[in-house]
Amino acid sequence: MDDRLLEQLDRQGMLLTDSAMGTMLELSGLVSGSECGELWNIDPAGREKVMAIHRANIEAGSDIVIANTFGANPFKLAHYGADGKTEEINRAAAEIAVEASADKAVVAGDMGPSGEILEEWGGGASRDKLREGYARQARGLVDGGVRMIALETFMDVEELICALEAVREAADDIPVLGSMTFAGSPGGIRTMWGLSPTEAAQRMESAGVQMVGANCGMGSEDMLKVTAEMALATELPVAAQPNAGAPEVRDGVTVFPETARETAAYAVRFKEAGVRILGGCCGSTPDYIAAARSNLEL
Repeated sequence: MDDRLLEQLDRQGMLLTDSAMGTMLELSGLVSGSECGELWNIDPAGREKVMAIHRANIEAGSDIVIANTFGANPFKLAHYGADGKTEEINRAAAEIAVEASADKAVVAGDMGPSGEILEEWGGGASRDKLREGYARQARGLVDGGVRMIALETFMDVEELICALEAVREAADDIPVLGSMTFAGSPGGIRTMWGLSPTEAAQRMESAGVQMVGANCGMGSEDMLKVTAEMALATELPVAAQPNAGAPEVRDGVTVFPETARETAAYAVRFKEAGVRILGGCCGSTPDYIAAARSNLEL
């Protein structure tokens, strides 16, 4: 893992990532569902808004900031006719985050699921197709200067491994966080493809990531259970990025009910459970990062 990250982790005992980019883009004016937030990276006005989001998280105390590239793979960008700009969008996003960080935080590239289903599960995507697409994204991020990659919100560990292999083609020594999404089921908390937190952590570790974790899908209470189980299953650093509570639909709008202070109240419990990297997913803002940092006395 990156020497700087290791040194910080050893010194602080815990690192903080940032809050939810999607939430912050919407608060900055993005029309979710009809507008592509990743295209803001190559728009002058959008670039300034993304820059401001990164700076707000750094001011709040983020040790790691994650570039605005969650959906910047060619599969997702194709929905907006922008798949031909994959490398440009990712490189620009990385450069924005690097400039915003001013060397105060480590910049991570963000790679999320393609929205495709692998052929082996009955879908139309081959492993080669996924690797080729993810490799384009990874090259743009590395060229833009990221120092780690976060593979986030994956439901299928096999797709995550395709993305990991693509990252290794772009930069074989860059540290990678593998983070999956879980939900309750009759058999307990599982990924959509049926893996327990223990199985997911061990599968990602054997594939060669440097950090494992979980994000999205649930609030802090359930996320605590998932990542505590992961911490018992691996010696790799474990990351937790909970939503700001379980989503609720109010007047036709999805909201995340926890305040920043309520979500941050779990920070010490996450640390006690063995989590080494803590951030926020849907509904979280820089206020949460600041409150978590205060609670952890970092």
